[in-house]
Amino acid sequence: MTLHAVLARADAHGLPPSLFDADEIGRNLQRPTAAAQRDLLLTSAALRYAEVMRRGRIDLAKLHGDVAIHRWNVDAAPELAASLKGGHLAHWLDNLPPAAPEYLRLKQALAQYRDIEGRGGWPVLQLPPGKRSLKPDETGAFVPQLGMRLRSTGDLEHVAAGDVYDATMVEAVRRFQARHGLAVDGVVGRDTLAALNVPVAQRIAQIALNMERWRFMAHATPPTRIEVNVPAAEAVVMRDGEIVFRMRTIVGKKATPTPMLASAIHRIVVNPPWVVPFSIYRRDIAPAIARDPDYLQKHDMSWQGGQLVQKPGPKNALGRIKFDLPSPFAVFLHDTNAPALFASDDRFRSNGCIRVEKPMELAVHLLAPSGWSRARIEDLIRAGATVAVRVDPPLPVVLAYWTAFVDADGSVRFRDDIYGRDAAFSAALDGIALPPLAQQAAQGCGAQPAFSIITLENQ
Repeated sequence: MTLHAVLARADAHGLPPSLFDADEIGRNLQRPTAAAQRDLLLTSAALRYAEVMRRGRIDLAKLHGDVAIHRWNVDAAPELAASLKGGHLAHWLDNLPPAAPEYLRLKQALAQYRDIEGRGGWPVLQLPPGKRSLKPDETGAFVPQLGMRLRSTGDLEHVAAGDVYDATMVEAVRRFQARHGLAVDGVVGRDTLAALNVPVAQRIAQIALNMERWRFMAHATPPTRIEVNVPAAEAVVMRDGEIVFRMRTIVGKKATPTPMLASAIHRIVVNPPWVVPFSIYRRDIAPAIARDPDYLQKHDMSWQGGQLVQKPGPKNALGRIKFDLPSPFAVFLHDTNAPALFASDDRFRSNGCIRVEKPMELAVHLLAPSGWSRARIEDLIRAGATVAVRVDPPLPVVLAYWTAFVDADGSVRFRDDIYGRDAAFSAALDGIALPPLAQQAAQGCGAQPAFSIITLENQ
């Protein structure tokens, strides 16, 4: 039967077929069963399958306090009835999983890594005693083992004879490092060795967990969007499913994580003031003032209307452009006065907001439909006044948490679970209660001024 075949293959989506009673359905199909009982079992399984594929198994907004993505509310029962009446049940079932290319590529990666597991996985590597790293042109018995490990995941095509860490293998290590968000230096040091030794079963679980996360939020991830992948500290601008450009970002520290949300950029503020949240004032600025009474003056800060405000200019923490989006967490995208930090591999440095590497490119992309040019935006910056420009139409923004993802060329990439969201998600799926994660302060990283200083341009 079509339904049973689909449920029995649920493991291709990282789901246990037992979740949908696939074995029981199979047994019932092979023995005489009351029609009413059989139909009830099949209907229940079909609706559960639709629920999981369309909405995910868990509402992440209830699991984490800093998720502003609503769970899709859809009633599958009328659809199931219509598909049965119209004789297109198979078509309906096929269209329940997310159709996003990103999800389908994860599904392929899941099959790839399960195949690796079926062939025995990969060896556990250990550097020789007393040796902290392997550098280009060095030799040793460790090198052929490294070659086997790299070949298992396609980073190296052939393992050469001998024990020299040659240029071909160095390039393979660099590919591996890039896929795992490590410093791409070709040196097998502590972090690279640790990533090489993550068991294949753990990578399989990581891929399956991110597919589950996709099922929860696929409906909130349109093909035209700005997407920030927080664990990768990167962002892409997409039009109709195609990447227009990508950039590095600086995202929240572990103590002040960037939330997960779906929103839209509705305006750009040129030469923005920064209204300092009280939490940041208390934690960072008040101690600095205690050390240096002239701190506020040196940083162009003053108290205005009961708010601590940093005036626009070269010292402003938001840089010259701020991208506003509705959010219950008072977070947004913005420029920075410290662009050198984008060169770092550790870009978990903010209070929750997202600093973008290419603010001007993003502003031009957003305002081009309204006839704005780069030159006009630059003129506003030079003029120095704070000006808010409406983005029409608003561009969807997704702040996502992908620790496993696959590029269009099939390159499977992994990132660390920097905030512990994967661990909490996995435990919740297993029915294990964990303490709540530390959440970002409600004041976020900035707010609108309580005083009127912004001129609005609507063109």
